[in-house]
Amino acid sequence: MKHLEENNETYLSHLIFAFKIAIQLYLSSVFFIVHGIFPFWEMPINFNLNATCKKIQEWNNYSEDRKTNETPT
Repeated sequence: MKHLEENNETYLSHLIFAFKIAIQLYLSSVFFIVHGIFPFWEMPINFNLNATCKKIQEWNNYSEDRKTNETPT
């Protein structure tokens, strides 16, 4: 598939990468909703806005770096 070739990935590595992102963002969303309803409840540090932004930047860096590799990961 063109998308996998452009990103130098196998189907399985792409699936795992996308799945990790989906789970992390889903959990962050749940915690934000709970915090919105109960503002006195403190967000877990691994799912707060700063941690989420940092994780998104890491994923982006990984995606960009992966394109320069010669073999799928």
